[in-house]
Amino acid sequence: MNDEPLIPTLLKSLALTALIACLAPAAQAATPPKPGTVFKDCKHCPEMVVLPTGTFKMGTPDDEVGRQPDEGPIHDVTFAKPVAISRFQVLAGEWDRFIQETGYKMPDGDDRPGRKCTAGKPSYPITAKHPAVCMDFAEANAYVAWLSKKTGKHYRLVSESLREYAARGGTSGPFPFPFDEGKEYSIAKHANTYGPADGYSYTSPAGSYAPNAFGVYDMHGNVYEWVEDCENDSYVGAPSDGSAWLTGQCEVRQIRGNDWGEAPVFSRSGNRNNLYPNVRGDWLGLRVARDL
Repeated sequence: MNDEPLIPTLLKSLALTALIACLAPAAQAATPPKPGTVFKDCKHCPEMVVLPTGTFKMGTPDDEVGRQPDEGPIHDVTFAKPVAISRFQVLAGEWDRFIQETGYKMPDGDDRPGRKCTAGKPSYPITAKHPAVCMDFAEANAYVAWLSKKTGKHYRLVSESLREYAARGGTSGPFPFPFDEGKEYSIAKHANTYGPADGYSYTSPAGSYAPNAFGVYDMHGNVYEWVEDCENDSYVGAPSDGSAWLTGQCEVRQIRGNDWGEAPVFSRSGNRNNLYPNVRGDWLGLRVARDL
């Protein structure tokens, strides 16, 4: 039996419960949480870090190596209210908790030799501290709805602008760290991308590389991440408030971040990519955000 049709029903149930929780009156906090504050809302929830408020320039200049036409025009995006993002990609142990508590059975996917996802697990070995992979877009949304229901807090997928803001960590170049010395376009000291020079043939465990200035890890490799936005072939008309862009070619969704099997040029802070929402793979995971 194919269990995929369970996801729309699961999403509706979780979303309704989460909406009720989010509409309940919230206690007034004495002061907003400080940028860099790290917290967890439950034992098996993702570890979150508070990002600073502010404005950044989204997009890439014409002369950036690897730059594609959909990475412009450069435009200002402002995050006026505090928001938290998961420090790591959602981890396999955290995803397993969601599967256990909901009883959902993930389908197989990606039949390429050595790349198959079997019931939500990749063919290569992972631990609870490796990123979760193999979920499609609907399953990623079901996860954030489950988190919202479980905690009574408003969790969501990361918007494309929030993802780039967090990846840049206050910088404006292709990466928030320098290239490796003596090598042409190598970031093996800072990220898990193509080739074994970074120490990993597949995904790396959370915390294997240093965080950026905002305290966020693995923004430039390891696995791609589903983001909430629809596909658009430029930033003309894009939201300027950090929200997800939910108009455009919504039969296709954006992904961000690059993976362990692709060249470093695709790991740039401003690099964009997109995918049909029913695709799953051992190179694709997610990250979550929480409004404060």
